[in-house]
Amino acid sequence: MRAGPPLTSAVGLYADFRRQGYDFFAGVPCSGLKAFIEDLQADPALPFLPAPREDVALAMAAGAAMAGRKPLVYLQSSGLGHLVNPITSLLKPYGIRIHLLISLRTQPFEHFEMHRIAGPLLELLEYGDYTIVEEPACDA
Repeated sequence: MRAGPPLTSAVGLYADFRRQGYDFFAGVPCSGLKAFIEDLQADPALPFLPAPREDVALAMAAGAAMAGRKPLVYLQSSGLGHLVNPITSLLKPYGIRIHLLISLRTQPFEHFEMHRIAGPLLELLEYGDYTIVEEPACDA
């Protein structure tokens, strides 16, 4: 999947990504990606790799990509700012492809601004390898 209109649910996304060949998943959990994360945890073929920060997840995924894996990083939009430097100084210069699965958050209220600028920020970074899930229930 590539950038496009936001999805309204994470249901079935894990199976879709596995069908596309993604075989390494790391990220920062969010309730808006609950269905995706539950499916990931239930798959005995792959380890569940939660990360304390988005840049840590991206670093693990970059290592996996260099080892020949097809990685995906899942995150909340509130953490997208943590990826600006790794995208511009690691992924883009070295041609490393990592798909981002981003849950847009509007609650609590302090996350609204990142929700508002997530798309424009990715455009500014010229990073088009992402999927956005926008769920009103994403609040944790």
